[in-house]
Amino acid sequence: MQQFKITEKIKNLQIDNIEEKLFHYSYDNRSLRALLNNNVSKEDLSYISAYSSFRGEVYENVIYELLLDYALTNDDITKFVLKGPYQDKENLYIKSGLLIDSSSQIVYRSAYKDISEFDALFFTHDSIYFVEMSTSKKTASLNKRLAKKHALLKLIFPNLNIKALIVVTKGSVGLKNFPDYATIWVTDDLDDDELLEKIIFAKRAKKDIKTLSVPKNKKFIETLKVRYKKFQYFPTLQWILDKSRAHKFFDVDLKFFSSSKLSLYFDVYTKLYIGYLSTLEFKKLFPAFEFNVKTDRIIVTIEKVNQTQLDIVYYAKLTNGKLKRIRLQEDEVSIKDKEPDGFTNAEVRFFMKVLEEKHALNENNIKHISNNLDLIDY
Repeated sequence: MQQFKITEKIKNLQIDNIEEKLFHYSYDNRSLRALLNNNVSKEDLSYISAYSSFRGEVYENVIYELLLDYALTNDDITKFVLKGPYQDKENLYIKSGLLIDSSSQIVYRSAYKDISEFDALFFTHDSIYFVEMSTSKKTASLNKRLAKKHALLKLIFPNLNIKALIVVTKGSVGLKNFPDYATIWVTDDLDDDELLEKIIFAKRAKKDIKTLSVPKNKKFIETLKVRYKKFQYFPTLQWILDKSRAHKFFDVDLKFFSSSKLSLYFDVYTKLYIGYLSTLEFKKLFPAFEFNVKTDRIIVTIEKVNQTQLDIVYYAKLTNGKLKRIRLQEDEVSIKDKEPDGFTNAEVRFFMKVLEEKHALNENNIKHISNNLDLIDY
């Protein structure tokens, strides 16, 4: 049974009393404004893409504003986290934790890197709800993102139930595929093109983009007031490596990865690091490997390659600075470049400093792990 029911006001996007507030949010609409100023055809793919993205931004702010009103009158909601123009970003430069980023969004950050972003967060007496909004009619990618957010919140709020409120527009497909912890709201499309164009070309001076007042109610809190258990991103990764290599009889303790907590870590990190191979050992598995690798180490991970499958995936930091993701399958070899400013590059840089000779693996280790991945109950 869903705890929260959508109101007619939200379903129909009745925004008359919040319209002015939408102009106080910041928007990344420079490219769209340039396209309009240059009279680019509205049939042009670049315009369609930019306009769709901008409409999604405005839709998110519309739903957030309507949720503020909803929270004020709903007795089950005990706390509602402020973002956008409703906070002063005092915590902008905090290194880690739940905070507001430079775009005024709610994020969880570790070591200056955003692990996850939440469109909204609110609490009941025994649960925390994270809110995701989307104007895309296809919901598969949205659904896929939920696992990481759910797992992260479970780690930092271990004593609460973790639930989701998904807000999409009519005509969206795949709604039955969302997990049981998700409540689905379906609204009308945001099709007020006149309003959207006003926001695009609004001359917002710095004095106009100011902190807005919310009704004086103890429900409304800033991220700094939220109490949670800190999640340390890189120290936890190192702890997982050390624990997985600490068994008396097995080089890699696969049973260790089967606990409920490790299941959460697979969702947060996607991949867990278990050691490294020398180039010579790696060539026994992949003879065609010809890259020049830094420090003669190819890092080995157990990776959640999709929602139902684990596999061994390798990461090679090349002498030219590029990072290659390598997956060896029976019928093909997949080699991809990783983004230089992404989390994987940061993780690999961390492990290049952490890994020691005791973490070395060999061809036989890899074959044994590969043949026994089904021992991991995740």
